[in-house]
Amino acid sequence: MIFRYGILIATTIAILMYGVLKPLRNWDMVAYVATSYYKDGYRGADLARETYGDIRKTVSSARFAVLTTGEYRETVFKDPVSLEQQIPFYSIRVAYIELIRLLKKTGLSYTRSTFVISACFAALSVLALGLLILKTPVPIGMLPVVAAVTGYTDLARLSTPDAMACFFSLLGIYSLMAKGRMVFPVAAILPLIRTDLILLSGFLMGYYILGGKRLLASLFLLAAVVFYILVTKQNDGYGYPTLFNFAFMGPPAPYPADIVISTQLGDYLAPYWILFNNLIFHSHSVIYVVALYLFWLKRGQMENQAEFHGLFAIPFIFTTAHLLLFPSDHYRFFTFSASLILLWILSSLARSRQINSPHGGKAFY
Repeated sequence: MIFRYGILIATTIAILMYGVLKPLRNWDMVAYVATSYYKDGYRGADLARETYGDIRKTVSSARFAVLTTGEYRETVFKDPVSLEQQIPFYSIRVAYIELIRLLKKTGLSYTRSTFVISACFAALSVLALGLLILKTPVPIGMLPVVAAVTGYTDLARLSTPDAMACFFSLLGIYSLMAKGRMVFPVAAILPLIRTDLILLSGFLMGYYILGGKRLLASLFLLAAVVFYILVTKQNDGYGYPTLFNFAFMGPPAPYPADIVISTQLGDYLAPYWILFNNLIFHSHSVIYVVALYLFWLKRGQMENQAEFHGLFAIPFIFTTAHLLLFPSDHYRFFTFSASLILLWILSSLARSRQINSPHGGKAFY
């Protein structure tokens, strides 16, 4: 018992320290710092001065140069109008932004707050993943392997809300598998963390609607939808067409408010071909293919329905729907789902070995 929890705690601490000591200082950090100052009331040249002044104090001169050079980044750096036009892409991450601003009151700069939040939520995500592993026959010693293979180390280092999104997604799945009620409020608040998680809210509540808890699940799903609409409206979100054109059609536009929406069908199909070529060489694709093959072999004979839906069905459907709607190769969006699906593979194989063991058919439940 001490050994099992020792691995869990050691892995959690390792991810935390890795994120705190080795942040990537990716460009999104600029946008989230700017959004935080924007929420404080800064505009125009004052917004640019505060944003880049905050960042300059934290990163090296070489890294600052990387963050401010290149056509897109240099334009955002030099023109406050361009910087302000980036805000609607990031201000919709309400919970993340407000947590950054809260940490500022403890003495951390906005820039350093992004490091701390990612590291802490990546560590909490590993802890949640470990607790999920303990509910399966998978040895807890697989925790560092699953976390590393599916990208938890990247989440710890990136200045994005993805580690936070990962933790709450895992928390929802854990509650579902434990037959707890935490899954309902978690599903409601997911769009406050990342608006695309409205998909996961729908799938989580759909599980309970199909399972008979129609009224309760429908109410929390409605709450998630209301939060999604409010977040988008109150933060002047650009909307799906602008986001799709910005992300996939040509280099990033420094003035996204002025984007002309393409009417060419080929422009919308090309990103899916690019995604396909990227996905077949990514480690996540191996997990998905193996899981589908195992699902085909085990169809109609799932030993544990809650485990099947929590670790495979919901994460797989979420990933598929997300990729169909937004064919991004930013695999950090799917770290939680890839890790759950990998856990389901390992759990299914472990249960099969136990059942087929010559020493008896005692299942690990």
